[in-house]
Amino acid sequence: MVRTSSRIASCVLAAALLSGCHVTIQSSDSPAEATPPPAARPAKTASKTTSKPRKPAKPDPEPTRSKLPKWRLPASNAPTITGKTVFGSGETGAFRGLVYVIPENSKKLPSFDDRPPFAKLYTDRFEVKPQEFSGGFPGALLQNEWFAIRFEGEFKVPSDGVYQFRVTSDDGANLHIDDKLVVANDGVHTAKSADGEVRLSEGTHRLQLDYFQAERGQVALSVLIGQKDKLEPLVGSR
Repeated sequence: MVRTSSRIASCVLAAALLSGCHVTIQSSDSPAEATPPPAARPAKTASKTTSKPRKPAKPDPEPTRSKLPKWRLPASNAPTITGKTVFGSGETGAFRGLVYVIPENSKKLPSFDDRPPFAKLYTDRFEVKPQEFSGGFPGALLQNEWFAIRFEGEFKVPSDGVYQFRVTSDDGANLHIDDKLVVANDGVHTAKSADGEVRLSEGTHRLQLDYFQAERGQVALSVLIGQKDKLEPLVGSR
């Protein structure tokens, strides 16, 4: 009986070893008590952190640069002159001039803001030499005295630098470049010149030239531009 029990125990032990079980064998005749194997630890799984790649920040949009209108003052349906005058003609030009009636006995340039123009003309340059003015503005009004003209338009300079301007007028005239007063030659006077200068960058610039004529008689209006006292007539760009 003992040998039979030993054989049975050996077989159980061998089976337990093969199956990986832990078996306790008692020497007594009581049945062996099997101890359950320890619980297997769960396998570690690598945690995958999937993060979406960040999109590069969009650069701030550049500010919209609006180009200044070529003509600032409204024409108010003023008729284009039908003939040629010393100040311009009805054909297209780089500078547009609006002509206004001003109060008699005016001693300086008027305000153009709330004044309706009676005529419209164009020119590419200002080269009115001292001379008698008659005939007015054909197709609009025969106004030989007490009138004013505002010219607006653009011109170009070839390079950066300080530029000189010379305005000759009879009667008064003021020259603005890029909204800055550069030459002041206002007042009632015969043909007289005044100079000014301003630093400009290469490219296009804005011109505003205001002129007025007092009593009937001679007129004059010219604008020169240059550097280092080498001046020539200013020509506009269309």
